[in-house]
Amino acid sequence: MSLKGGEERAGDGAPRSRNWWERPVRVLQFNIEDRYGVFVPKIRGYELARLAKRVGANVLVIFARDPWGRVHYRGSKVGPEHPKMIGDIVREALEEGRRLGVKVVVMVGHTANKHLFEKHKDWAQVNKNGEVIILEHVPAGMDPKRYEPEWPQMCINSPFFDHVKKEVEEVLDIGVDGVFLDSFRYQPDIERACYCKWCRRKFKEDTGYDMPTEMDGWDSVWKTLWEWRYRVVKEKISELGEQVKKRSPGTLFMYNSHPGGWAGRTNKIVEISRENIDVVFAECSEVDHQPPGFVTEMVKLTRAMAGGKPVWASRNYFHLYRTTQSTTPLAIRQGLREAIVGGGSPWLLIFSISYFQDPKALRAAEEVFREHMILEEYLDGAEPIRYAAIIASNKTRDHYGRERPQHYVDEVRGFYYALTHSHLPVEYIADRDIEDPANLRGYSVIIAANTACMTDAAISAVEEFVKEGGGLVATYLTSTRGEGCVRRYEIGLRKVLGIERTGMLRHSWTYIKPVEEAHPIFDGVLKEMILWGDMSYEFVRLRVAPMLGYHTVVQPAEGSPTEVLARIVLPGGRFGYEYTLGRSPPPASSETGAPAITTSKYGVGSSVYFSGQLGRHYWRTGLPEYLGLIRNSITYVAGDPPALLEGPSTVHAGYFRQGERTIIHIINHSYNQRILATSIGSVMQPLPPYSTAEAVHPPREIIPVGEVTAKVLIDEPEKMRAYLPLRGNKEIETFVSGGYVAAKVGVREYEVVVFEPKA
Repeated sequence: MSLKGGEERAGDGAPRSRNWWERPVRVLQFNIEDRYGVFVPKIRGYELARLAKRVGANVLVIFARDPWGRVHYRGSKVGPEHPKMIGDIVREALEEGRRLGVKVVVMVGHTANKHLFEKHKDWAQVNKNGEVIILEHVPAGMDPKRYEPEWPQMCINSPFFDHVKKEVEEVLDIGVDGVFLDSFRYQPDIERACYCKWCRRKFKEDTGYDMPTEMDGWDSVWKTLWEWRYRVVKEKISELGEQVKKRSPGTLFMYNSHPGGWAGRTNKIVEISRENIDVVFAECSEVDHQPPGFVTEMVKLTRAMAGGKPVWASRNYFHLYRTTQSTTPLAIRQGLREAIVGGGSPWLLIFSISYFQDPKALRAAEEVFREHMILEEYLDGAEPIRYAAIIASNKTRDHYGRERPQHYVDEVRGFYYALTHSHLPVEYIADRDIEDPANLRGYSVIIAANTACMTDAAISAVEEFVKEGGGLVATYLTSTRGEGCVRRYEIGLRKVLGIERTGMLRHSWTYIKPVEEAHPIFDGVLKEMILWGDMSYEFVRLRVAPMLGYHTVVQPAEGSPTEVLARIVLPGGRFGYEYTLGRSPPPASSETGAPAITTSKYGVGSSVYFSGQLGRHYWRTGLPEYLGLIRNSITYVAGDPPALLEGPSTVHAGYFRQGERTIIHIINHSYNQRILATSIGSVMQPLPPYSTAEAVHPPREIIPVGEVTAKVLIDEPEKMRAYLPLRGNKEIETFVSGGYVAAKVGVREYEVVVFEPKA
């Protein structure tokens, strides 16, 4: 594929020029981050470009400099040239890349710079205690003030930022195809927040306040400081983006999002900076200890934050953080494919040491990049099918969830994975986008998974959406907070949900009991009583998972068509006395009149409300009753999905439309070796544990799925054909099933099915 900008027709028929990065790409990132530069003498830029070409990548990403401040090109004025560099890595890569058709993107702004730190220690980020904030971890028992930082984090409010601008200027002068800005790692959390003299001075100038040094979510100055730190990053991104476009309008400007890192704080940065970024890099370094499908999820989340701008997502070449050791070829292949399934471009990240010591697994990336070349026709311009949209609320995570953001995120991710395991089309939608009714059109259901913070504009947009025929599924404290996440003491979406809030029920354990088990919400849910709550795995400090057994107490609004589907049942004690004392749940006791599940009509549309945190339950336990409640509530208010896969839950699907085509990507995660036994804390045991809870095994072999059924809902299904582009456009037999055109296909690792009208 040529990466030259081309022309396409806009909605009004006029031609629109497209930049090369707006098309699907394949990325190879080659990092040189070795303190002693062991292999640097062997690295030549032209060989890196040839390596990219050989594995099928058409974009090469390399560092302008490393975290020790050593520059990888000749003639720099921003730092010392790497003393072991032979030739000129960046310029050689650019020259050879142009010859081979490989774009070269250079990373700048790595916030670790040991060289600058040793010259200007006062440019470093420091915490409230005056300790330098570092990227690495200080060994336990060592005094942080006596530890020599290896990767000190430099502050973007200090003169370091002028240094970054000079880095950008130099690489633009060299003629790079893209500037890749690394995450600034400028955090709002008190544990990682910068209190250097530059930050204190700027905050005082901007707001008139001194920086508070104690976290107080109720204090207006603390809230101002929190948002100010986000604004600082936005302003710096904007300034660098403008610098790139002014000096070189046709050059890519990209930002490293790292959506699953740092409690998701960088997602807020992308959401508020989307206008200044061409492409967002979703760094997925957590993939090996996350669920299968994590890269797909991060692509969808990042696309939502970026307003649909291109997302390139990484699969590390290595296993976990073992940069010298490759992971399995299967893990590499599936990780890269997950990016494609989510609607992003695949990106392989390899370090110099693993390349020279363990290069054989590169063949796995070559296989996927070859597939990607074949699929380009079906990727370019394809848009995800709209059916279910889960609100990803940075406001809720930051303010309602300020002390335990993971609890909100778990609620959201529980819904996401339940829908993914049910093969229902699902996307994320950002806070700012739910405020405009136009952004909700085309979806069948909006999911507000404990979206506590919702503005009046967002509530109005959702009301309009449901009134016109859309569905809403909401849980727990959704819409109980307004502008600035200030408490309403009422449910903002009460008209749509048909309920009024009357209080809170705070029990460590509860149950919910269906009123009428024949209702579609309970299809396949084989439980007369469903447990609400879970033990804490940090049993040293807590018996139960905080707030997991809680409910919002509601009642049907007077005159509303609300139906109560289940009620809350109280426990018979604080904890149970069976099996392990204190960890087991107590038996059910008395049934209350308080609704646990309600459904209501509003205009043409309908809603379902759960008084507790359903998504957190599925995320933590994966039990089928929670999966069934989520799946059934979605299909109850949204109707049949426009596309569907029938098969095991270990097979995931991505659904796209491209004109009259429907394209279904199918990825098989049926792995029989995967072990994931991590623990987040110490579990009280009378003796040392039987084995460690730190085993993380990659998939090594896959269990082929003999047959799954891909289905597309269409008015005239008999006029559609289906074929497999990765199998030489092999035609497959179709049949009609309940208004769907359907086709059966076997899946080993990855398959793509295209449905389009017969000629």
